Amino acid sequence: MTQHNDIPWGDIRLVLLDLDDTVYRSGVLFPTTMPFLKFLEERNIKYAFLSNNSSHSTKQYIERLNKTGIPATENDFYTSTHYMIDYLKKNHPEKKRLYFLGMPEVAKEVSSYGFEIVDEEPDAVIVAFDRELIYSRLCKCAWYIKQGVPAWATHPDVFCPTNEDTVLVDCGAITRCIETAINMKIPVLGKPDPGMLHAAAARYGVTAAQTLMAGDRLATDVAIAKNAGATGCHISTLTEYPDTPEELRPDITCANLGELMERWQSAL
Repeated sequence: MTQHNDIPWGDIRLVLLDLDDTVYRSGVLFPTTMPFLKFLEERNIKYAFLSNNSSHSTKQYIERLNKTGIPATENDFYTSTHYMIDYLKKNHPEKKRLYFLGMPEVAKEVSSYGFEIVDEEPDAVIVAFDRELIYSRLCKCAWYIKQGVPAWATHPDVFCPTNEDTVLVDCGAITRCIETAINMKIPVLGKPDPGMLHAAAARYGVTAAQTLMAGDRLATDVAIAKNAGATGCHISTLTEYPDTPEELRPDITCANLGELMERWQSAL
C-alpha cells in the first residue's frame, strides 16, 4: 500500500470522510466504520462527513446515519449543497431566486438559508443530483442557462455508488447533458474544489494542513485534499498508481477505514 513517511499524523485534528463507498454502501455501514470513529473520539480528533451527494438533505443524512448506529447531528455534515449555499452567499449575495434542479427536500433546505426557489425569472440556476428528474424541468433549466442566467452545478460526480442492479446517474452526468444540448459549460462546485475543504476545515476550527480527507475517488476525494493542502487517503485496494498524475496520487492508500486506523496507530 502507498504510504509516504511525511504524513503529519500527530498534527491531524480533523478527519473528513466521504460517505458512499467509504463509510457505507447503499446505506449499509461497513464493519470498520464504527471502530474508526471510536478511535478518533478517544483521541479528541474531530470528524465530519464531506459528501458530494446533493440528493439528500441534512435531515435525511442524519436519519440515514442514525439508522446505521452513528449518532450523527447536523454539525457532522458538510455537503456540496452546504458549499453551494456558502459559495453563493459569499461570492454572489445578490442571487436570491434560484431555479433548482434537484430533490424537493434539498430545495426546502436551501430555501431555509434565505433563498427563494422559483420557476420563473430566476437570478441563478442550480443543477444538483435529481433522483426524480423531470424532462420538462431539465429542458427549462437548459433554456434559462442559454438565455444567460448564471448557473452552477453542485458537484461533478457522474454516477453514485450502489449495490443495486442499476446505474445511479448523478449530477455530473445531468450537467453534461445540459451542456451538450446548449453547447455551454456550467461551473461546477463540490469536490475537488479546494474551497469546499477550506470551508469545512474552517467550520470545525482547524486548517487544511491539520485535516485528513478519506474517500474512494481519486478525482474528487484525493484531488480536493491535494488541491487544498490536506492529507489525502484513498480508500481502495490499489497498490500502485503508475498511470495516475501526481496531483491525483494519495498520501496513503488503505483498503478500508480499519486499515487506516491500524496504520495511524502504528505511526504514533
